[in-house]
Amino acid sequence: MESGFSLIVFADPTKAEGNLARLEKLLPRSLHYPLASLLAQSPDSDGALNLLERYAGKAPSETLQDLAIYPAALTYLIAIFGSSGFLSETFLSDPSLPLQFARDRNFSKLKSKEDLMQDYARFSTAAPDPWLSAQLGRFKQRTYLRIVLKDVLGISTLAETTLELSELADVLVTNALAYCDQELRKRYGEPQYRDAQGRIARSEFSVVSLGKLGGNELNYSSDVDLLFLYSHNGETSGGSEPDSVISNKEYFVRLASAVTRSITQSTPYGSVFRVDLRLRPEGDMGDMTISLKSALEYYEHRARDWELQMLIKARHSAGDEKLTRDFLRGVEGRIYGAEADFAAIETILLSREKISRKLQAARAETIDVKLQPGGIRDVEFLTQCLQRLHGGRDPWVRSGGTLLALRKLNDKGHLSDRDYAALTTAYEFLRKVEHIVQLDRGQQTHRLPVDPEALDKVARRAGIDHAGHVRLPSAEQDPADRPGAKLTIQLNAVFASVGKIYQNVIHPRVAKSLCEDYALKPPAVLAPEGAWASYAFALQFLAAQAPELAMGAAEVSMHERSQKNAGVFLGNLLGTARGFEMARNHPQNVVWALQMIAASDHLAGLLIRHPEEIMALESAPAPLPPGQLEMDLDQSRADAPCAAPAFSPEETALPSAPGFQWILNAGKGLREQMSLLRQHYRSQKLLLAGRDLAGTDSIFHALRRWSQLAAQSVSTALSIALQELNSGTAAGTDPEKPIDGLPFVVFGLGRLGVHEFDLASDADLMFVVAPGAAEQAIEFWTRLAGKIIEVLSSYTGDGTLFAVDTRLRPLGQEGELVVSEDTLCRYAESQAQVWEGMAYLKIFPIAGDLSFGNRVVASLTERLLDRFSRDPQLEDNLLQMRRRLERELASTPTHLKTAPGGAYDIDYTLAYLHLRYHAALKPGSNTLEQIRALKDAGLLRSEDAETLTTGASFLRAVDHAIRLVTGKSPGGLPAHTGHAAMVEDLMQRWGLLGTAAGIEPLAVRLRQVQQEVRGVYRRVVGSE
Repeated sequence: MESGFSLIVFADPTKAEGNLARLEKLLPRSLHYPLASLLAQSPDSDGALNLLERYAGKAPSETLQDLAIYPAALTYLIAIFGSSGFLSETFLSDPSLPLQFARDRNFSKLKSKEDLMQDYARFSTAAPDPWLSAQLGRFKQRTYLRIVLKDVLGISTLAETTLELSELADVLVTNALAYCDQELRKRYGEPQYRDAQGRIARSEFSVVSLGKLGGNELNYSSDVDLLFLYSHNGETSGGSEPDSVISNKEYFVRLASAVTRSITQSTPYGSVFRVDLRLRPEGDMGDMTISLKSALEYYEHRARDWELQMLIKARHSAGDEKLTRDFLRGVEGRIYGAEADFAAIETILLSREKISRKLQAARAETIDVKLQPGGIRDVEFLTQCLQRLHGGRDPWVRSGGTLLALRKLNDKGHLSDRDYAALTTAYEFLRKVEHIVQLDRGQQTHRLPVDPEALDKVARRAGIDHAGHVRLPSAEQDPADRPGAKLTIQLNAVFASVGKIYQNVIHPRVAKSLCEDYALKPPAVLAPEGAWASYAFALQFLAAQAPELAMGAAEVSMHERSQKNAGVFLGNLLGTARGFEMARNHPQNVVWALQMIAASDHLAGLLIRHPEEIMALESAPAPLPPGQLEMDLDQSRADAPCAAPAFSPEETALPSAPGFQWILNAGKGLREQMSLLRQHYRSQKLLLAGRDLAGTDSIFHALRRWSQLAAQSVSTALSIALQELNSGTAAGTDPEKPIDGLPFVVFGLGRLGVHEFDLASDADLMFVVAPGAAEQAIEFWTRLAGKIIEVLSSYTGDGTLFAVDTRLRPLGQEGELVVSEDTLCRYAESQAQVWEGMAYLKIFPIAGDLSFGNRVVASLTERLLDRFSRDPQLEDNLLQMRRRLERELASTPTHLKTAPGGAYDIDYTLAYLHLRYHAALKPGSNTLEQIRALKDAGLLRSEDAETLTTGASFLRAVDHAIRLVTGKSPGGLPAHTGHAAMVEDLMQRWGLLGTAAGIEPLAVRLRQVQQEVRGVYRRVVGSE
């Protein structure tokens, strides 16, 4: 064969030479060069070559000739032969299979459960097998091979691979259940019961999956944990055999046994799955299947905490979906009940210690990626721990899959961006290594091999030293340079990273939960490693090492609930030489940071994770003592410190600068620019939050600053996205001079559109291009819009900026991501609903061609006002929408938006006046500016305008205070005692709850404002 093979270093050159000589005679000549390239890139060149020689010796000559027609088949062969010995046997027993994959246009598709069900139906029809287990096993083997190939070739992500493996398991269990149920019904008839009306109905059966399968995270060699349920007791209708009437319980026990037997029997294709039923109620001592009523009673009264813990991943796999849904709803309160928090954490920690002791006793000189401290099990325990801590109060975080659960915990601020990125990266890497060791021999193992040669193969399959085809013989390599040694170093670094997060995330949150829920002082043993056990100890250290800083810190009024956070922050800051130097040289910054920690748990978490960000506070205003702070509600005061400038048509309310130019000029790639943008946004967020906590400003001036930061970030994201896309096109980098010469603009809507964007707000964006764009231009702008969204909202090691919502575009999610000006205007004047008309009144250009954007706003607004000012149903539609929002979304009377008298009443009142009376508004006008304009136009009485001004300002101030304290978008007033106290304290320090002579509770003042706002809404829009 060609000399390309001489560059490959085989472990056994003599055997390789013989294999190549035989393959030269068997394979078409056109495959020789690609074969050399594929073998050079294979992590196991010797093994792949050996198996290919076996394959070529067994395969028909016509099959080998077809490999030249479908060269992708050769890629599939080498990929499997170099990755999995046991899966290679499938190709050896069915040589045509790689060609079938190569011809399949849907090979790379991520198949859903419905897709796989159709595949099984076609498979079972084309190649029926009277032995159910063998048919299931053969289908699994073929489908499994396709999933593995996509994984090995890098076509699928970890999440996609485990999801497809889980859906394959669901399909196999579903078909086994359908077959077995049909056979049993022939013998015993239908399992029945009488309902409440005395009618005969069928008793249903379902299969609930737990563990890895339940979380849609199935491994290549996982057991499947199953729980069998049936809906009602009763008896069967009788079948073909004498005495065939049996109880429903007996019927479903037989059905569960038949299903289990069908998927565990050994066949020529192996067993379908190993099944574990030990997680059912009462474990091995319990019935194989249990009625819904009995199951709910067990988990309500007798289940141990670990049994509730494992239900976090429970989901429906087969059978009757409603039955599973009723079961999951019934146990959800027990899983996430607040009273179970401490027991859940204690169970996790104790289980972890037991596993660690068992591991230490059992393992030899090898690494177990699952049970090693900092391994897969720790990531899963950590995730479930946080889910149970927060899932009772925050249902969003309830999720079975580990990766999805981590993302949801991060979304809600229960896990920092940095920890989220580190944990997901670690989990994906550890699961990848786990899959590699399982694929090799098809065994359920989590341990790396001890043999250096075998370990090197695992490392190369994991992508270590796998870039080139020239490798030194093992005897000539420095042991430290071997791939296996490098893999070991990388794994140990991952274990250390996860272990540190485990200590810093789990332990402090356990302590915090105990303090808040049980009024206990956190024991010193729960202090994170490397941090002070108490704030008092930190102050003692400062008194000895930095007296000036200690004096300033001692003057900060630090409530007991915040002292733990302050101690951890100081420990993280002063624990390094650089941090200590920053603190000693900038003592006032540290004092300001402590002020923020005392006022906000969210900002405390941010400073704990990034103590170096104290330098961002360099230009923050000096904090004032309590009692001297002030947050002016009305930005129109002449003596306000930052009086808003008068608006002129030539000006925009936000800067039209192209964003943070220094990021664009840094000479960095896309990922580095995204990282710089996130770091800068974090610093600016801290600076703005510190300024707002200091008060002495208008609430609407504060929100204007947050909006400016968001708008500049969007503008920067547009420039970054253009640079990235234009690197491969002929287009220019100027958004005002795009391809086809058509302008493009990014609009902000909602709170961003009226310059009331806030901490934890979503950015409502719309992408618009001028009419007449060619198909190529539209495709370019659509890719650009997608890239902008990626730059702003994708998760990186530095977290994310903010979520982006594009659903306000015409036709919502069904519409085009980028719309033309004429399409938008036509939609507004003919199809838009009233709620869309209200939304489009809040549109404002923030990036791209702003002059084009202003023209679009003028045209769009005119058409909206023309249409809805003539709509006789406007009042009725508004009232119906408002009532529906109250009914469906207002969960508490204190809800700041949807409750009667909330912010929506103000929005609906102003929108009604604009739409009904064709009252044009200046683009970007905030709520107070709209109120003043409507009053000046004679459409709003002075007393009503004053009420709405006070109400809007107060509601925005409360909303802002909650966001500063919690880092989340609020509903009503915080239910969390500590957060409620912080918000009330902040509102009082801002001077918004009265004076020291007459402080009014926040809830009382909020209720008064809501009643006043509701009165105006009823007078203006109409009675209910």
